[in-house]
Amino acid sequence: MMKAQLDEHAGELTLKVCGRLADGWVEELANCWRAARAKHPSAPISVDLRSVTFIDPAGEALLRRMHAEGAKFLAAGLWNQEVVNQVTGGSK
Repeated sequence: MMKAQLDEHAGELTLKVCGRLADGWVEELANCWRAARAKHPSAPISVDLRSVTFIDPAGEALLRRMHAEGAKFLAAGLWNQEVVNQVTGGSK
């Protein structure tokens, strides 16, 4: 299970993701990302992965696409941070 919610606070946008980024939930996050980009096409969006418990290869591929489209990531824990480093090439 995965939950994603877009928070707007003081002009900053954060897409908060909780749970497992795997299987069918990857497409659900992709839909949330597209909706956020459509609603705020030029605004930077941070993706908060601190409550994500697992990311499968399809989830990593989605994060790569999101990074290419300007996403910045927030991660906690060694495993999540390593996934973010691999996805971004070391830049958050």
